[in-house]
Amino acid sequence: MRYLLPLILILLAPIAYLNAQPIVGEQPQGIELPMKLEMDELVNMTVLPNGVVKVSEEVKATSTGYLLLKNQYPMPFLFKRFIEMDKTLLEIENMTVNFDDVNKRVTADYVALGMAAKRRGVWELRLEGKPKLTTRTGNTLVFTTNYPLPLGGKKNVIITIHLPEGARDVKVSAEKWYTSIRYTLPGSSENNFLWLAVAGVLGALLVVNLIMKDGLLGLFKRKKGELAPLPS
Repeated sequence: MRYLLPLILILLAPIAYLNAQPIVGEQPQGIELPMKLEMDELVNMTVLPNGVVKVSEEVKATSTGYLLLKNQYPMPFLFKRFIEMDKTLLEIENMTVNFDDVNKRVTADYVALGMAAKRRGVWELRLEGKPKLTTRTGNTLVFTTNYPLPLGGKKNVIITIHLPEGARDVKVSAEKWYTSIRYTLPGSSENNFLWLAVAGVLGALLVVNLIMKDGLLGLFKRKKGELAPLPS
């Protein structure tokens, strides 16, 4: 899953270039010191039993970074459009975006379809990159990661994932391009599929048994070349 880092880097690149002037000895008049960028992003995901994921994102930035963001996207719907374009692999529904000027933060809430999928009875949720699993309490997983920002700053990301109640056999693995979270839910394991298949076969045999007057015994007789009595 991609977050808001590409946007911030694009917005800050021109300012970083203008402010990153070489400093020799005392600072000349009219030249500002390079700004230090710090950013925190909190991502909260609640996974429903049907695989739908409710997502809440909160990005806190420095005063300069927040002003740049507001200048680039003065209206919430413009920022909403950016998020939808950034997450082309997902289907986004019911998105709301809010700018909090007092706390210098941006919040986005939406429903993501396609993040969690079931394959052969096992559910899998994928996160882009390789965040580190730092805490696990029951079915709540907390991942952390960070990205370098221009001029020595960094962006800290905390991802909290709440798996559905009853999720079991939870396994986290780092793949080549993403991190995989696999789990099963009651009634969705591969063993249940096997039992359904067996039940289907038994049901078919029962139907045959009801049709044939002699039941399954009549089928065995015919295989041996014996004549079974015709239905009356």
